[in-house]
Amino acid sequence: MTALTTESRTTLAAAFTGQGYRVYDTPPPVPTPPCVTFVADSPWIRPGRIGSNLNYEVRWRILVAVKVRKTSAELLDIENAVDIILGLMPAGFEVAQVGPPQLTDTGAQGTVITTEIAVSAHMKE
Repeated sequence: MTALTTESRTTLAAAFTGQGYRVYDTPPPVPTPPCVTFVADSPWIRPGRIGSNLNYEVRWRILVAVKVRKTSAELLDIENAVDIILGLMPAGFEVAQVGPPQLTDTGAQGTVITTEIAVSAHMKE
């Protein structure tokens, strides 16, 4: 049996694979942009029914990252990436909000432009 959280995460990963972004279904030590990464949100799970026949809401943050360039083009890159990701959102997932673009230091890879998309899905056995 696959956990419902795993099922929701793999559904998201399948929706975004092959669209020009690296898809990390778990956070890597160092992401390589352009990429999307799935991170558990807080609260991660909101139980609806526990015991037999689980039923709950699972929440994810989709981190979208693009490379920083020497021009203002990176803002267009992140805006386009958000539109693509929102357009590919699988059925059954609800988008709660999209955070503002921000500079994020990824260590050895340098600085990237990121934004977070908060999504949730109701999962049941």
